[in-house]
Amino acid sequence: MWSTIPMPQPPVVAVLLSPSDGSFILYRPWRFLPLLVLLFSTLVFAQDTAAPRYVADIELQTEADLDELLSRAEQLLVQGDVAQGETAAVTLVLHGPVLRALLKPNYLKSKKTVDLAASLSALGIVEFKACRSWLGENELDETQLQPFVSTVSFGPAEVGRLVREQGYIYF
Repeated sequence: MWSTIPMPQPPVVAVLLSPSDGSFILYRPWRFLPLLVLLFSTLVFAQDTAAPRYVADIELQTEADLDELLSRAEQLLVQGDVAQGETAAVTLVLHGPVLRALLKPNYLKSKKTVDLAASLSALGIVEFKACRSWLGENELDETQLQPFVSTVSFGPAEVGRLVREQGYIYF
């Protein structure tokens, strides 16, 4: 009829407490599994909340204004306030005349700014997003932008979305 199949017992580990008197303790590591899962999930959650991400809605008029903003972002890296990573710590949503500095045809004229922006982007410190609405109003094509600049439909809406949905802080 029915046969009983012996079930394997969970492992038991003996830990030597004192080599001098030979005392030891037996414990079953599987009993600590819920505690380990809780500890691991706490560490993962702490990593997500430890690094704030910033966003700025930028309508700068001059390249000097952008240089100043990029220098500020670079200082965050130098001071250790942000780390290099796959997800940028600072997102700049750009619209306004300063976007002209980030156009491919203007590279030689804006070399210093573009090089700093490109390096901050490559290091994963700053993410650049250009407003397609502003580009269209000024008869500029998004394909003219430097490769590290992505586009969004409407800059202010993107900033609101990042703050509301992803917990970004204003830069």
